[in-house]
Amino acid sequence: IDNFWNRVDVYKKYNFIHKRGILMYGEPGCGKSGIVQLISQQIIKNEGIVINIKDEEDVERFTSFIGTFRKIEPNRPLIVLLEDIDSLAGEGRSQTARLLNILDGVKQIEGVVYIATTNYPEKLQERITNRPSRFDRRYKVELPNEEIRRAYINHKLSDDDLKNVDVDLWVSKTDGMSLSHLKEVVVSVIVMGRTFEETMD
Repeated sequence: IDNFWNRVDVYKKYNFIHKRGILMYGEPGCGKSGIVQLISQQIIKNEGIVINIKDEEDVERFTSFIGTFRKIEPNRPLIVLLEDIDSLAGEGRSQTARLLNILDGVKQIEGVVYIATTNYPEKLQERITNRPSRFDRRYKVELPNEEIRRAYINHKLSDDDLKNVDVDLWVSKTDGMSLSHLKEVVVSVIVMGRTFEETMD
């Protein structure tokens, strides 16, 4: 995404609209929303704007104001979030055509990255999932591996907590768990005061 912002002149040189689409999919609780939060924090820190489209009304509002917004703020970096896009653009959804116009039609704008997430990519029509000008990159977000689980535990626990926790044991015993499950382990043991063994049972 950083690379995308830095290449606006190259997009112009080749007469491409300066936009990008990213679709993340995978099982619930694997970290898609966490990745979205990190990206959002980063762009806000860099004085960009994040717009979250959650339902049909949001689609309507976005299409009606985004043209005016781009006239006022032609160069400000913009991220548009479409979390759980299957609920917005699944089969038989009336607003799917409107959403496609935003992504790759008459309502296209410059300087934007669309980030969509779904737990159910099979519910999306191929004209959404398999059209690079709509979603140029698709990433499967898997269950966290050992390295990610270790990083999560070390990040969430204080230095005092880490003195009393066998991180290697936690990492080993949480194999196959989602980040949501891992969060509950931390809450149960550190916040609620249960033992690790009770929590895992």
